[in-house]
Amino acid sequence: MDWKRLRLKTNTIQRHERGCKLFGQKKYNEAEEVFQQVVREQEQTLGQDHKDTLNGKYWLGLVIYRQSKYSKAEEVLQQVASGQETTLGKDDRDTLDSKYLLGLVLYKQEKHSEAEEVLQHVAGRQETTIGRDHKDTRATIRLLEKLRLNSSPLLPANNTGRQAVNNRLSSLFSARHGSQGLYTDAEITEISVLLNHSTQRWSKVPRTYIILRTIGHLNLLDELIDVGFSDYWFPVTERGLPGCLLPTVRSSFVRAQSLVLTKSMDLEKGEKGKHCHYKQGESPPFESKAVLGAGGFGQVDRVLNLISFKEYARKQVPQSSAFQRRRKEDIQMFINEIKILKGLHHDHIVDLVGSYTDSRYIALIMSPVAEMDLGTYLARVTDSNRPELRTFFGCLVTALEYLHEHKVRHKDIKPANILVDHGKVLFADFGLSLDFTDADGSTTVSMVNGMTPRYCAPEVAQYEPRNIMSDIWSLGVVFMEMIVVLKGRTVQDMDGFFREAGSQQAFIRTNPDALPEYIAELEGIGNPLDNCALGWTRQMLSPEQRLRPTATSLAASIIAGQETGSISFCGICCRSPDEDFSDFE
Repeated sequence: MDWKRLRLKTNTIQRHERGCKLFGQKKYNEAEEVFQQVVREQEQTLGQDHKDTLNGKYWLGLVIYRQSKYSKAEEVLQQVASGQETTLGKDDRDTLDSKYLLGLVLYKQEKHSEAEEVLQHVAGRQETTIGRDHKDTRATIRLLEKLRLNSSPLLPANNTGRQAVNNRLSSLFSARHGSQGLYTDAEITEISVLLNHSTQRWSKVPRTYIILRTIGHLNLLDELIDVGFSDYWFPVTERGLPGCLLPTVRSSFVRAQSLVLTKSMDLEKGEKGKHCHYKQGESPPFESKAVLGAGGFGQVDRVLNLISFKEYARKQVPQSSAFQRRRKEDIQMFINEIKILKGLHHDHIVDLVGSYTDSRYIALIMSPVAEMDLGTYLARVTDSNRPELRTFFGCLVTALEYLHEHKVRHKDIKPANILVDHGKVLFADFGLSLDFTDADGSTTVSMVNGMTPRYCAPEVAQYEPRNIMSDIWSLGVVFMEMIVVLKGRTVQDMDGFFREAGSQQAFIRTNPDALPEYIAELEGIGNPLDNCALGWTRQMLSPEQRLRPTATSLAASIIAGQETGSISFCGICCRSPDEDFSDFE
């Protein structure tokens, strides 16, 4: 045993405890010197990215922050947050704690946009992992509100400015005295903007503000906010309201809520919500944060919902592309299909949480905002995440089985329409490609995504009748690319082989003679246990539809192999169907 190394480790632990004690005594300068030594020793014995080393650096960053040395603290905490993301994961509590402190340090330096980006991410992950009502989540949200208040363009901080805000608010409410008309989304947005100039936290709940002001109980607004109530709760019942409200107030609140139940409230309700239509001049409640991707048929951006303050991916397609020369019945059919898709829920399918059309676009609101698509993921695969990649085979097949069981065809399976988020693989853009014949009758294209030649089945390319087996072919091409990466090659290597073999065409569909040769070559390299995936894929890429396996039979083959093999081609989430164990209670 290396006694010297053990003694050093023991001394480091003791020094860490001493540093924590000095921190508790507010002797931050002394604590900084101690933690600097701790970090040096941990980097020598454990390495820079070890969780204990990162924890030591976190404490170092904390004591530096307490001395108001914000620039130095930022540098340390950037290293900590980056290292913990890699070592522990983005959703780990330690990672989120470090990012919160980093956001606080950025805020102290008045780097408001950077701080908001960091804290918004932290708040979103905390809501998902520990819940919106957890004290840590609420602390992050409070800091975000404080940041936005300090960085927002306020009216002049004088009595004249405040009076102007109050006068405008009063006019909005007095104009409605005795009226039963609904508030419009535009009016609610204006009230939110006005509140942002006076009481910023109220601006996040304009609907709740309207109701309480209408029924004469505006004094309760802060109490409702403090217990976590927000506009996202609407519509509510008397029993669903927080316990801090008296029964008479509950009754009045529920009766008055119809004033603010605009169509925008449906945009996050999934299958319970309606497709929304916005007229010229009306705006959906989304703020675009970043463009995630764009193509000939539309654009995908990351958006913030201004009612719930949750982030989503929004796909917008110009109506001129989607509905040009379509019959009214065709458009209604498309909207009806969206309603069906909102009811689909599977671990490996993105959630379609809402949809709308405005004067220019049709938009689909989806969750989650994924880290990358499968194509990007495959380009970054290393030895460390090959086991994760193997599980994608079974998870994608069970997701496709689920779609086919619900009479939904994907119609455009390709790496760009398969997302990877925190190690989870998900189908996107499924079933949104309703087949409509163009006005001249010559072609059939998808409503949202055009046919992708590399991945489309032979019958699709030849405009012959197609069915769910066309999805199997497309997934087979994707599987080939995944196997190529598992075997240590690249997709570019595969393309090069096909250009030199058979008909010298780059696509599997147009060069079927090269496929058996390439499969034989792959079988002789890499891990031989991966060759079973080549067996499934060879069947999926049969030119004849009737010879391709169904998604159900594929899932059964992959899961059966799971029970006898030494490596996993399916995540534990999809290895067995949900069962009802109520009889065993």
